[in-house]
Amino acid sequence: MKRLIAYLRRLWLRFRRRHEIASIVQVSSRSELPTRLGTSLYLVGDPPKWAVLKCPCGCGDTIDVNLMKARSPAWQLSVVNGKASFHPSLWMPKDKCGAHFWIRNGKITWV
Repeated sequence: MKRLIAYLRRLWLRFRRRHEIASIVQVSSRSELPTRLGTSLYLVGDPPKWAVLKCPCGCGDTIDVNLMKARSPAWQLSVVNGKASFHPSLWMPKDKCGAHFWIRNGKITWV
């Protein structure tokens, strides 16, 4: 019975996950971020110093991605035809939701 419940939980979480970034929004400071991030990716600063998005697993947490090379760890962001890609993968700590995924060409690929 426990195996069935665990399987159904994993299945539910898989369907609840988001699979793409709807849009990219540029803001000049963190104070301009909306309280509800939705399915957009927000780039903070010009040039962007941070990327901010709502965790696509559905947990509701906010993911802040450092884009400044002078600070560690830092991610590389590329935007081509309005679609974002990050390198390396993005993850949340295990003590939170533990989500781990890639964003490539605006699509979310779960690890």
